[in-house]
Amino acid sequence: MSSNLTACQTKELEVYTSSIVDFFEQNIGEIALPDYQRPYVWNQEKIEQLLQDWVEHFFVESNGTLKLNSDAPCYYLGTVLFHKEYDEKFHIIDGQQRITTLLIIDHAVNGNSSTLSKGKWNLNYNSRLSRANIKKNFLELISFKYFKTISDHLAEIYRKLVLSVIITKSEDDAFTFFDSQNNRGVSLDAVDFLKSFHLRELKGKDKEQEIFVKKWDSSNAGQFLNHLFEIILWRSRNWKGRSLQFENKDLILHTFQKKTKKSTDHLIKLYSNVNNKRASLISFSAQKGMKLELDPLFVQVSPEEYPFTLRQPIQRGVGFFLYTEKYYHLFDMLFQKKANDIVNDVVGNLIIDYNLYFQNFFKLLVIMYYDRFKEEKLWAFMLWADYLLGAFRINQATIVEKTPIKILRDSKENLLDVIESSYDPDDVISFIREYTISGVKLEDIYNKPLDQYGSINGIRNNYRKTVLKYYMMEKNTSELSNKYEWIFEKLKNAADV
Repeated sequence: MSSNLTACQTKELEVYTSSIVDFFEQNIGEIALPDYQRPYVWNQEKIEQLLQDWVEHFFVESNGTLKLNSDAPCYYLGTVLFHKEYDEKFHIIDGQQRITTLLIIDHAVNGNSSTLSKGKWNLNYNSRLSRANIKKNFLELISFKYFKTISDHLAEIYRKLVLSVIITKSEDDAFTFFDSQNNRGVSLDAVDFLKSFHLRELKGKDKEQEIFVKKWDSSNAGQFLNHLFEIILWRSRNWKGRSLQFENKDLILHTFQKKTKKSTDHLIKLYSNVNNKRASLISFSAQKGMKLELDPLFVQVSPEEYPFTLRQPIQRGVGFFLYTEKYYHLFDMLFQKKANDIVNDVVGNLIIDYNLYFQNFFKLLVIMYYDRFKEEKLWAFMLWADYLLGAFRINQATIVEKTPIKILRDSKENLLDVIESSYDPDDVISFIREYTISGVKLEDIYNKPLDQYGSINGIRNNYRKTVLKYYMMEKNTSELSNKYEWIFEKLKNAADV
């Protein structure tokens, strides 16, 4: 690569600036997208924002029409980063979103004369989401209000669009640059950094990388992994004791990058738990799947049965991806595919009036419990968990983001810690029954008279009506004072006390 603009070159690193015209015209060899790259995710709004910026930067209004401002300064598009492989292949480490968008615009304007049509920059997008977004953006691009104006002057615009280009032969340096970049494009979520960080641990294992990339991208449809890491995985590992805080990007990266452990020969240490009674190590191969040691056995099990626990140490690379895969599938099984009748019953009929904060907190509690005890007394746990959360629901006019932290922090022990450390489900259930709110027993809170529930159609009364319906008591009473006995009776009938 070369440029007629400023350049700096060393043995391992090349840095220069280039206009888009020169950038696309260079004879740069084969360009590749690494498997760990996230899909192309720019949408119509993002493209329109870019084009609107160009209109305001490169044009002036004269007599009601837009005319190109020949004196407009260059427009800086940030940095693109390449890792140059030993086979002369250039991997795009950072800049895929912008490069792809610029190629789409060029092709929409120039058709058969575009860079893509000339056979240059033919990137291979393996992600179906990428291909779908490219087609969608191409069609929506031509409907932009000023597309004709930009189209007529695209060559002049591209001459004044400037990039900083970094090319390094060191993969480690490439990711050091990548992690420190803060470009103008779509900001990277924590899960994007986690994906690239742990795929680097699989260096030289192309088949394994390909497998985990496909699984990761499939799991991350709709950016679901953000929710999983924020609401379930980070909180389950960090909401301990009474020193509690909310997650953010830096804290998530600290937990799932910095605090993870290096593995030896990609062997993952295992810990005794409900899913693992005998194995001490696990390995993974693209050909045979998982192998458990000490008793060597290749196994093909459902991901939700993988022998991990929420709070165990996480090993980098394979260990991280298998850990993530397990809890994605466990959450999916319990709350999205609705494969568990017990969970469906409670989530669909009892806690439907919870707000988002309590919905997420309840799911965190269930995941923690299921991880420890699986289905043993699961229904009982969920009914008693609702007994606890429901007491807060009717005791407070509003449930806010910090309420779950208050529940964990203000008791004699943190409920998540109790679940994690208990050997018997009854220990967890007994803890919930004995919980007090500011010294008041939960039973006494449920004795609250109806005139203290607020508006008849308000949130607290809606919850009261839902509870009465769930326990089939709406014809017998309008109060919840006997909810404690209703739970015992319902469980007794189901032989789940």
